[in-house]
Amino acid sequence: MRQLELTPLDTLFFRDGSPFSAGETGQMEVRGVFPPSPTTVVGALRAAFARELGWQGGVWKPDITAELGDGDDLGPLAFVGPYLLRHNAPLFPAPLHLLYAKDKPQDEQEAKEYLTWLKPSAELQTDIGTVKLPEVVNVTGERGEQVTGFKPLEGYLTLEAMQRVLKGDLPDPASIIARGELWQSEARVGIHRDDASRTTKEDALYQTAHVRLSRGVSLGVGVSGYDGAVPKLVTLGGESRMVGIEEVSWALPQAPTLTGRRYTVTLITPGCFRGDGWKTPGGALPGLPGRIVAACVGKPLMIGGWDSEAKQPKPLALHLPPGSTWFMEADDVQAALAMHGKHIGEKTSWGYGQILIGAW
Repeated sequence: MRQLELTPLDTLFFRDGSPFSAGETGQMEVRGVFPPSPTTVVGALRAAFARELGWQGGVWKPDITAELGDGDDLGPLAFVGPYLLRHNAPLFPAPLHLLYAKDKPQDEQEAKEYLTWLKPSAELQTDIGTVKLPEVVNVTGERGEQVTGFKPLEGYLTLEAMQRVLKGDLPDPASIIARGELWQSEARVGIHRDDASRTTKEDALYQTAHVRLSRGVSLGVGVSGYDGAVPKLVTLGGESRMVGIEEVSWALPQAPTLTGRRYTVTLITPGCFRGDGWKTPGGALPGLPGRIVAACVGKPLMIGGWDSEAKQPKPLALHLPPGSTWFMEADDVQAALAMHGKHIGEKTSWGYGQILIGAW
């Protein structure tokens, strides 16, 4: 698999599902999303590859579709990511069963940082049957008091920190990277102008929220099934911002050693699943052995895309966010380990549903 690093030359903008037509939004600005979805990055790369194969606009010819697929069919291509890279090392959204708190005793100058887990509770009887809900593992402070105020992390873990989490060990709080260290939001104001009259009208002013990546931060994408030339520059996201492309190499965390019947499943790219099995106690995840004991699932992401043939946005669809984690029990955990780093669910060739297997 070829591994590509995408480094922005300026700010980037990836729109969310907010209305973006004149007069349709009451918001002060149209918020963006970051990191971009696999759909956005794959679309940009396929268009760039097509230009390298001679495409100059219009419908792709058969020789190009044979290399790059057609529409939603990727043909021989398969992608992984996108990931955030910092100095060519991947970063991972913190798993949602990892919690963080600061505790500052009255006579202390600095707050102490603590990490703990959410783990399945004892069995509870509910109106949907017997379930195990995630509960906080208690933590004792330096003075013997119980630490409170834990909440899910809103940052990223380094490769080494994620490796510890997969083994069932708490990482060093210093290895947690806040989003503000990786990118910053920048407001941009624009105005729509009629190209023919060179004038504007009412409701022509708009504001968007771009992101500027910090020094050393980039996007990483893997592609297989394509052996052609890779361009040095490609446009990505709204307003056709330029990013540089370079072939690099990185590694994912290794699978841990599992004993017994328990394991965890953590998404590192958005997941797209059919049916309700993924959210049902006792249910199952596609392609994985065993049953779901409990889960820590984040707020769904609304992901669409751009239909280049129809020249309009694609319908938005719900996806599960990276960091979502399931606690599983299975008779054959080795079969689960074989899925470490692979994809489950729908649209896997686009990069959706990549998972890491861990211990609990």
